[in-house]
Amino acid sequence: MCGIIGIFARDAGLSTASADAAMDVLRPRGPDGAGVWCSPDGRALLGHTRLAVVDPAGGAQPLGDGPSRTRLVVNGEFYDYRRIRSDLAGTGHPCRSRGDSEIALRLYLRDGHRALRELRGEFAFALWDDRTKELFAARDRFGVKPLYYAEQDGRLYLSSEIKAILACGVAARWDLAAYAAHLQMALPPDRTLFDGIRQLPPGCYLLAGADGVTVHRYWDLDYPTTEELAGIEDGSPAALTGHLAQVRSGLDESVRLRMIADVPVACHLSGGVDSSAMTATAAGHGEITTFTVGFAAAALDESPVAARTAARLGVPHHRIQLTPADFAQHLTATVRAGEMVQENSHGVARYLHSAAISARGFKVAMAGEGGDELFAGYPQFQQDLALSRSPEAMGKARAGYRKLSEFGAPRHLRSVLDRLGFLPSWLTQRHFAVLAPSRPLLRPEFAELLATTDACTPLMDQSRQQLAGRSPLHQSLYLFAKSWLPNYILGAERLDAVHGVEVRLPFLDHHLFAVARTAALSWYTREGATKYVLRAALHDRLPEEVRAGGKRGFFAPPIVCDDGLLATLRELCDGPALRDNPFYRPEAVCRLLDELLARPADQRAGSERLVQLAVGTSLLTAEFGMTVGEVAGDE
Repeated sequence: MCGIIGIFARDAGLSTASADAAMDVLRPRGPDGAGVWCSPDGRALLGHTRLAVVDPAGGAQPLGDGPSRTRLVVNGEFYDYRRIRSDLAGTGHPCRSRGDSEIALRLYLRDGHRALRELRGEFAFALWDDRTKELFAARDRFGVKPLYYAEQDGRLYLSSEIKAILACGVAARWDLAAYAAHLQMALPPDRTLFDGIRQLPPGCYLLAGADGVTVHRYWDLDYPTTEELAGIEDGSPAALTGHLAQVRSGLDESVRLRMIADVPVACHLSGGVDSSAMTATAAGHGEITTFTVGFAAAALDESPVAARTAARLGVPHHRIQLTPADFAQHLTATVRAGEMVQENSHGVARYLHSAAISARGFKVAMAGEGGDELFAGYPQFQQDLALSRSPEAMGKARAGYRKLSEFGAPRHLRSVLDRLGFLPSWLTQRHFAVLAPSRPLLRPEFAELLATTDACTPLMDQSRQQLAGRSPLHQSLYLFAKSWLPNYILGAERLDAVHGVEVRLPFLDHHLFAVARTAALSWYTREGATKYVLRAALHDRLPEEVRAGGKRGFFAPPIVCDDGLLATLRELCDGPALRDNPFYRPEAVCRLLDELLARPADQRAGSERLVQLAVGTSLLTAEFGMTVGEVAGDE
């Protein structure tokens, strides 16, 4: 995990000093070294701040190739790099360093853009090809690593963080339509909350040259069609046994490759199946140390289960105890580091979790994100699984859709229903839990924009081939993976990066996905257990209380349930942060906070997301001095 900055200027004029401000911003991501390179003609600049986890002595960047003056900067890791280095050497393209990053440079010089097919891992990189005078940049398949860009005054700015682009002089303005999309579904794959600052979608690469900037896709999720599923659903015990063996082997390989580092490796460990399976597998491949957060609220505290799991594995374990005062003290820092709104308190918990991991001397950690997406673990996915397997359940759901339409379903839900014939359960839940309750709090002008926004149709238009002929479950998983997963769940990357911690995600590995995608629908839930495939494949590695436990999402204590925290948030009503918020009416938000303070603490949790959204947008407005940009339409 490092920080990268790239600048392309059509009219030249760049020097190494052009990156000074951005490099200062990126320093926390890469505290172990920094380097800047500018092309002799002043048209391209690449900068890198380094977190040294592989080849600490010899992996300085930007990396170069002398004869062609091609230069590369990388954020993240390429796995299985030793095998690829051997292959490159055998084809006349030997690497000079001992690290993983150079394989991207050598593969590009050998294969051009097709090099992306060989790269496996969590990465974002930028490469200047002096032969073609093009900047080539790419992002990993699932979007674990971020990559943002903006065009201004004939220059393209590209970086790991939005803050670095702002430091280059790009103005901080709200993208009102993007926030409307966030309330409906999630940010569009290529947008951010900052007007004019885009993100490169996962599985895509960017080219910038004399003819402008273009974006191309090199990989996409590809679930089996219903016809292909029919061939899997043969009821054969041997087929299931074979699938379990493949999943076990695939996770073993994914974890083993992510254990390769020249520094100690930590693991996030909760009381759930995903982190426990990942940690147990990692313990079989080397030395690890586990970390978990603990809360005073017993109903949310998974640390006792995590401690017992660590003891069973015989690995060192650390518990980070968090208090309400911690959440109050670090909420603003979390919002600033994440460059996005938080919708619950686990953002602050993740921020402090990574701070503790860093304080113990660790630079690399592994975590269990992606397990629910791979094995349909969320309750909403279970509902969509039922719709996929039961015509009766689908019939009842469609009766509910008709009632929703009669009461005025919003445009984006109608468009999904028209296209798919059903509504993904997570999208319906977002409507009832976030969008509908938000409306009384909104400024009239933004409410009007929200009513005319359809965040779903553009994504479905781009995804016709991947959605056509798939089951409701797979359509739901696909849309979630293209929207909410990279734009919110994986946003924790910035909360880790600010502390100089690289978090690796073994479940989000495209080789493992290629195995998991072939599961029969009847295997996702079996013998009364969700994520049956993962539980069964790793049954001998999981403690009984974890293997038999139900789905437990990671939830931190709601800020609205603490009187002191709520009173602190109420103070925002007296300052400019809420006054300058372009989305929410200050008087409506203050009235909500007063009403919550008057209720018993155990009756407030239902308003947590509303308060987090209003507070988060207010803090972003204040922290970045954000103004209102021009309203962008659907794209």
